[in-house]
Amino acid sequence: PLKPTLFISPAVVLLAAGLWLGGQRHTISSLEKESAALRKQIAARSTMASDPSLAKAIAPAKSAKSKEPLDWKKIAAEFAGMQNGGMGDMRARMRLQQRLQAMSTEELVASLDEIAALDLPSESRFMLEQMLIGPLSEKDPELALTKFIGRLENNLGMMAWQLSAVMGKWLGKDPAGATAWFDREIAAGTFESKALDGKSRSRAQFEGVAVAFLLGSDPALAANRLSALPADQRDEVLSQHSFQQLKEEDQVAFAELVRGQIPQAEQSEALARQAARMGGEDGYAKAADFMKRIEATPAERKACVEEVAESMTQRFSNQKPMTRADFDKMRGWVGEQDPGSLGVVTGRTLATASQNGRIDFPEAAELAMQYHAAAGNDDVLGAFLESGAARSNKDAARPLAEKISDPARREEILKKLK
Repeated sequence: PLKPTLFISPAVVLLAAGLWLGGQRHTISSLEKESAALRKQIAARSTMASDPSLAKAIAPAKSAKSKEPLDWKKIAAEFAGMQNGGMGDMRARMRLQQRLQAMSTEELVASLDEIAALDLPSESRFMLEQMLIGPLSEKDPELALTKFIGRLENNLGMMAWQLSAVMGKWLGKDPAGATAWFDREIAAGTFESKALDGKSRSRAQFEGVAVAFLLGSDPALAANRLSALPADQRDEVLSQHSFQQLKEEDQVAFAELVRGQIPQAEQSEALARQAARMGGEDGYAKAADFMKRIEATPAERKACVEEVAESMTQRFSNQKPMTRADFDKMRGWVGEQDPGSLGVVTGRTLATASQNGRIDFPEAAELAMQYHAAAGNDDVLGAFLESGAARSNKDAARPLAEKISDPARREEILKKLK
């Protein structure tokens, strides 16, 4: 069963808000300082727990504080300060999180009503509500959905993201009730699209949660649900985050869903996207197991191999520079899984690493030349020179284009490098 994480701690919500709402970013050093501060707070709590006399002495004060009314305007101001780079009081945030989790359903609803009545900027109100939706949905997901479903498109769609996770929680407790509620809201026009293409992003998010849940319990019902959507909207449902952690035992059912419900022209891409989601240090092995498990066709295998290699290169490139050994490892995997893709994949991943700044263009070009010489065809060099990386380094790329043996392809590449 799908079990999305529903309660986001104030600290995490706050960091996310910098991205979602204001485009603000904490620096790495700030995050490291905050982590260190949090470790100190945890250590202090451990010391306090080991000293009964100290714990007893402060207990009355803590109890009194927990009964004081929450000053939501003050909390909102602290959040705004953190969004602008401030560190805030870690201890106060921990206490607030614990208090919210201990609140009753009635107390949470009352707090939401109090926040709604305050004169606050919309961003501040949204952040406060985000803190409360999580604990409320743990206690009464139906109530949380009912209270906020009318605001699906608020805050660039982030409300829809969180509410779809709430429905996932409800599905885990009461599949029939959650599904019936969702269908009623669809019929009532709640998810009706205002976009020119007729597609509803929020509907796709909710459908993704529902289909992913059903896939593990009733694949036929999942297929029925997906088939009720227009054919050109089904792949968007399967691209949702709810399929990020697809269990091994559900992978065959997922492949059957793709092959049975997605237009044929989009099937390989949908399976390739799922293969690339494996990730981690053992992403290559997991992707190979996925292709084997679903008995991928040659076309599906080719698409999966290309997508996985590209994805692993992008993921790896965000961590540290890539070396010849890294490319050789990738090439070894591609050669085992789909030898015919080796040259093209090599050229594209060299270009990707160069564009990401994890390998200098001259070094990438030198590797491309070496792999080109070993291959005996134009696949590596052609794919490398047809990339954006080459167009961004035209002077350095033009001499390499002269090495392309096919005159027509060579001329076409040189035209693009003028």
